[in-house]
Amino acid sequence: MRRFATLSAVSASSPRFKWRFFGVLTLFFAIGGNPAAVLGQADRPALRDLDGHFPFTVPETAEQWQERAERLRLQTRIALGIHPLPKLADPVPTIHGRRELDGYTIEKVILESLPGHFVSGSLYRPAGSAAASGGKAGGQRPAVLYAHGHWDAGRFYEASAGQVRQLIASGAERFENAAINHMQAACVQLARMGVVVFQYDMIGYADSQQINFARGHRYGINDSNPPATEAGWPLFSPQAEGYGQSIMGLQTINTIQAFEMLARLSDVDAERIAITGASGGGTQSFIASAVEPRIAGSLPAVMVSTGMQGGCVCENACGLRVATGNIELAGLTAPRPLAMTTANDWTITMPEDGFPELQRLYALVGNPKSVELFTGAHFPHNYNHVTRVSMYGWMNRLFGLGLSEPILERDFELLRSDELTVWDDAHPRPPSGIDYERSLTAAWASQIDAAIGPQSTDEPEVQQQKRQLIAEGWRSISDWAAGYRGLASEANLRQTGHAEAESSLVSVRLVPWSSSGVDDSAEKSEDAGGAATSGLTIAVRDPLDADGGDQAPLVANPRPAAAYTYGYNAPPVVRRLGVLLDAIDSAIGDTESGVRLEVGDDEIVLASFAACYWPDRIESVVWTTASESDFDPFRDVESIRDPRFVPQALRYQGLPGLLSLLGDRVQRAAP
Repeated sequence: MRRFATLSAVSASSPRFKWRFFGVLTLFFAIGGNPAAVLGQADRPALRDLDGHFPFTVPETAEQWQERAERLRLQTRIALGIHPLPKLADPVPTIHGRRELDGYTIEKVILESLPGHFVSGSLYRPAGSAAASGGKAGGQRPAVLYAHGHWDAGRFYEASAGQVRQLIASGAERFENAAINHMQAACVQLARMGVVVFQYDMIGYADSQQINFARGHRYGINDSNPPATEAGWPLFSPQAEGYGQSIMGLQTINTIQAFEMLARLSDVDAERIAITGASGGGTQSFIASAVEPRIAGSLPAVMVSTGMQGGCVCENACGLRVATGNIELAGLTAPRPLAMTTANDWTITMPEDGFPELQRLYALVGNPKSVELFTGAHFPHNYNHVTRVSMYGWMNRLFGLGLSEPILERDFELLRSDELTVWDDAHPRPPSGIDYERSLTAAWASQIDAAIGPQSTDEPEVQQQKRQLIAEGWRSISDWAAGYRGLASEANLRQTGHAEAESSLVSVRLVPWSSSGVDDSAEKSEDAGGAATSGLTIAVRDPLDADGGDQAPLVANPRPAAAYTYGYNAPPVVRRLGVLLDAIDSAIGDTESGVRLEVGDDEIVLASFAACYWPDRIESVVWTTASESDFDPFRDVESIRDPRFVPQALRYQGLPGLLSLLGDRVQRAAP
C-alpha cells in the first residue's frame, strides 16, 4: 500500500477563506466522505505535437512584447541547453585547400566547437577580398552563415539526373550545376556579390560524422538507444535530456561558434553577419537569430509557419515550444530584419496565418518594413533559383551592396565531395561513434556541473551567479504550470477510493493557516458530516494522463525522442502543479492567504515546484523523510515515461538545486 503524505494549506483566518475552504469540503464530503478526491479529470486536453496549430497572439504594447520576449529567449536558451553557454573551444579555424575560381575563392574549414567536437564546412570569399587575395585588397565584407536543411549529404548534395531535368523544365533552376547542388549555387552567387559565406555541415551530414546521420536525424527508427556506461551516456537518454543535451542544442552551439569564427575574420564586418537556410536550415536560422543578438538578419526559407513545427530530432528540444511556436520564435529576431519564404508545403498558409501577426509585431516595435515574406506556392518545398533571387535581393538591401535587382545567377564550376571534403592525411578525421558520443556527453555534463553546481572554493559573487542561474532555470520550467490552470476546479473535484488514489501518484492535504500558525480551531460543519475544516486530502492526477498509470503518456511518433512530447508539453509534475495551484486557489481564493505544504519523498518535487512558483502564498514546506541528505529522485529516472522525468532537471542540480531556491522555507522532519 502506497503511503500518502499531505500538503497543508496556510491561510489568514478570514471569513472569506473559511467559506471557500468549507465549500470545497462540503463538495467533497457530500459525495461520499472518502479520504481522497481527484483533481484533473474533466475536460482533459490532448498532448500537443509538432503537427498542431501554433498561432501567435501579438501583445498590445511594445513593453508587453519586450517582457514576453525576455522570458521566451530564456526558455529557448534553457531548452537548447545553453543557459549558461558551456565553455566553448577557442573558435580559431584551421583553413586550408584554397582554390581560386571565377569571381570567388573557396577554402576548407575545420573549427572546434565544444572541446573535441568539430564543425566542418566550406568558406567562400569574393575574389577581391583581402584574405582571398593574400592581403592585397582591403576592406571588410558582410558575411552569411548558410545552414543547410535535410537534403541528402548536405554540402555534398547531388540531385539525380531526373531531378535536374525536372527542375530546369519547371523553371525552378536555370543551370544544370545549380540544379545538382542549389546550396553551392547560393554560396557562389553571394560571394560574387561581395559577401563572405560559410556553409557549415549540420550534424551527420557531409564531413560532420562524429555523430552520424542515423543518430542525429533518424534516432529510434531502426534501432534502440545504446545503454549508458561508466564512461557516459548517449544522447536521447534521460540523463542527456536531464542535462539539456540534444542534437538541436549541439547544432545551435555549432552555429554560435561558426558565427564567432566569421566575426573574427579580418575581412569580415562583425556587425553585418546574417544567416539563411531552408527547411531544417531555416529552423536553425531563426533559432540562431533568437539566441544570438549580434546576427544582423535572418532569412529562414520554407520553414516558419503556424503548422508543422519541424519534423526532425535536430529541430526539436524539450521545452522549446511549450506555450509558443515557430511564428513567435521567429519574432524574437525583431526589430532586426527578418524574411521568410513559402512553398506548396506547410508554409502555404503564411500570407493569411502567421505573417500578418509578424507584420503587426514589427510595427509594434517600430520597424514595420523589416519583415518580409516571399511567396512561392507554385513550387514544392525548395530553395530554388526563383526563391534564391528573392534572397539575393534581400541580402543586397540588408548589406547596402547597391546592386541592381533582380540579381540573377550565372553558371559556376561545380565541386564534388572529393574536392570539398575537409579531411585528408594532414587533417585526419576526429573520433566518432557511440563511444565518442558518451565521452562528449560526460565531458559536457562536467562542464555544466562546474558552471552551475556549488563548489566549496566559490567566491560569494560566483555563488550568487550560480544561484541566479539555478533560479532562472527552475522558475522558467515551473512557469509552464500556468498553461495547465483551469483544468481542475470545485466542479471537477470528485471522490475516489484508495486504489484509484494510489494510481494518481500524488496525494494532497490542505489545512487552514493563520499568521500565527496552523488554525487549530478545527471548526466543524454539520453539512460536511462533522469533518474539520482544518484539512482536505485530494489526489492530484496528471491532467493529460487519461489512464492514470505510472507511465507518462507520449505523443505518437516513430522516433521515441523525448523532445517530440516535451518539446510541446510540460512534464507531468509541472502539469500536476497547475492542478495543485487550482486546488489551493479554490481553497483560499483571493484572500491574503498562503499554504504550508507537508509532504513525503514522493511529493517533495511537486511541493518544491509549488513553493518556487508561488512564493507569496506558500509559507513553508515540511518534508517528512527518512532518506539520506543526497536524496534526488531526478537521478533515479531511467525512462522518459517516468512521471518524475523533468528535462533540464540535472542541469539545474536536481532536487538539491530546486530546494536551494527555498532556503529555510524547507524543513526536513523525521517520520
